[in-house]
Amino acid sequence: MPEGHMMSIEGYWTQRASGYSGTVTEQIEKGTYRHWLNMILEHLGQCGDLDVLDVGTGPGFFPVVLGRLGHRVTGVDCTQAMLDRAGNNCARYGVDAKFKRMDAQVLEFPDETFDLVISRNLVWNLDDPKAAYREWLRVLKPEGKLMIFDGNHYLYLYDKDYASQAPEYAESHDRIGNVDPKIMERIAEELPLSSQRRPQWDVDTLIELGGVRTIKVDTDGRDSLKVVKDGETVYLPFSFFICATK
Repeated sequence: MPEGHMMSIEGYWTQRASGYSGTVTEQIEKGTYRHWLNMILEHLGQCGDLDVLDVGTGPGFFPVVLGRLGHRVTGVDCTQAMLDRAGNNCARYGVDAKFKRMDAQVLEFPDETFDLVISRNLVWNLDDPKAAYREWLRVLKPEGKLMIFDGNHYLYLYDKDYASQAPEYAESHDRIGNVDPKIMERIAEELPLSSQRRPQWDVDTLIELGGVRTIKVDTDGRDSLKVVKDGETVYLPFSFFICATK
C-alpha cells in the first residue's frame, strides 16, 4: 500500500477508534454479537481450541467473542489506537489474546500457522485486496477456514443501482465520535473495491488464487438493499459472508 494512502486510512481509523470501540462493546453487551458467532459456528466444522488470526481486528470484537470460547486469538491491525482499544476490551472481558501492529497485505507469520483466518469490515478498505487474500491463504493451515464478513460499502459512488440507496447508507454511518464519514468516502473513491460488485469479486479472486477446496457465500438478506428496477423489486447484496476452506 502506498505510504501516504496507508497513513490517510490509519489517520481516519485512529479518529474512529473510540466510537467504533463503543459500537463493539454495545454488540457484546446487548448480545447482538451472536449474529456473527452463529454464522461462524455453523461453518466452522471443527472442535477443540483453534489458532485464530483476526485481520483488521479493530477494537477486538472477534478476540473477545472467540476468546471467550477458549480459542487462541491473534489480532492484527495497522492502527495502534485500535490495538490499544482491543487490548482494553479483552482485559475487560477477561480474555487473553495477542495483538500486533501489522499490514494485512504483508503478514509476518510463517506459512500454515492458523486454523481460522477471519476478518470483519476490512477487505473493502484495502489498497491491494488480492494480495491480502493471497497472504491470508498462505498462513492458513490445510483444511483451515477463511471467513470474511464485509459489504459493498462504497459501491454507491460508482453503481447507479446502489446510488439510489446512498442516503440510507449515509444515515447508518453517522458522525460516530464526531468524525465526519465524508473523510473515508473521499479515501474510498480511490480504493479498488469501491467500484466492484461483491461478493462475486471475492469468489472469483479466491478461485483465481487457487488452493481453495470449497467456497460458501451468504449474502445476509437482513442487510440487502431494496431497489425498484424496471417496475420490479430487487434486492442487492450489501453485507455478505464468505467461508472458504483450504
